[in-house]
Amino acid sequence: MKTISFTKALELASGYKKKNLLLGNGFSIACVPNIFTYSSLYKQADFSKMPEVKNVFKNLKTQDFEEVIHALEYAAIVLPSYKDNLPRTVIKLQRHAKKIKEILIQTIAKNHPERPSSIEDTKYKSCVHFLNNFLGHDGTIYSLNYDLLLYWTLMFGLNENLLNAMPNDGFGKDVELNDAGIPISVSDYVIWQGDSNAHGQNIHYLHGALHVFERDAEIEKFTWINTGKPLIEQAREALEANRFPLFVAEGDSTKKLTRITHSGYLFHSYKSFSQRMKTGDKKSTACLFTYGVSFSANDEHILKKITAGKINHLFVSIYGKPDSEANKKIIQAAESIKGRRNQDFQISYYDAESAEVWG
Repeated sequence: MKTISFTKALELASGYKKKNLLLGNGFSIACVPNIFTYSSLYKQADFSKMPEVKNVFKNLKTQDFEEVIHALEYAAIVLPSYKDNLPRTVIKLQRHAKKIKEILIQTIAKNHPERPSSIEDTKYKSCVHFLNNFLGHDGTIYSLNYDLLLYWTLMFGLNENLLNAMPNDGFGKDVELNDAGIPISVSDYVIWQGDSNAHGQNIHYLHGALHVFERDAEIEKFTWINTGKPLIEQAREALEANRFPLFVAEGDSTKKLTRITHSGYLFHSYKSFSQRMKTGDKKSTACLFTYGVSFSANDEHILKKITAGKINHLFVSIYGKPDSEANKKIIQAAESIKGRRNQDFQISYYDAESAEVWG
């Protein structure tokens, strides 16, 4: 199997009315590889209070947090079938699975770049150029990542007037009118405004993000402009106060979907992705690009929407040699989607490095 260049992929996509983008962890790794790989996060994570967890990682021969979470959650289900008097062990397994999720987000926050200026302007400009291929073509951008890199890039693009279209993540300030009928702000933070379709939302964090938090019935987003304080500093302060951001790090796809359906914001974003995947017909009106997406089984809740949808063309990024073990799994998963589609559907594989997302 040969890959094509990103430029060639764009040429093939030129006939599609809507170009959508799904970003995976490879997007962040390509920018700061020493932070966002699972191996890097594992080395920085503190499991000192749960020595058993270190052994689970070792015995499974993995540094993938989600794989270990999945193993612990299923062990808690299976063990009682073999021995009745294991309630304490089951509770401990469940507690450790939950704690690993917290450690994952704490480790990302702890090691995250401090400020937008930690990333070179040249990287932001390259990334904006990449994103413009979708924002400027009636496309919607979906991210599976928790970090702030996409948000920082979009803010850079706005400040430098480089974006082809206005990014809209669905957040804004609640306002009310004074006696003179003039709008006045009633909150010092921005909140999600509700129905993503009604407000033209074109940026979605499908699994949550470090700067998005639940506050009672509202979903709020930290911003620099309202506080003058770096977002990552605000996120760390929230974690120290035992407030965790809205994020999905469950061990398997079913549990991830359960978490998503219990959040208005996440569920609306998920429905938006589903609706975008249904935007297509025999006239070839829509396509989806993925970048840095591993197509792993624990994201099946996302992949099945591509399978059930009507988009006409899927463009999959491949980093490195196509015959590497990781890429073989990606290709196999993508081809299985094609095998389950009942109408015309094309898949093209493009060289991730040729996209020069971060320069």
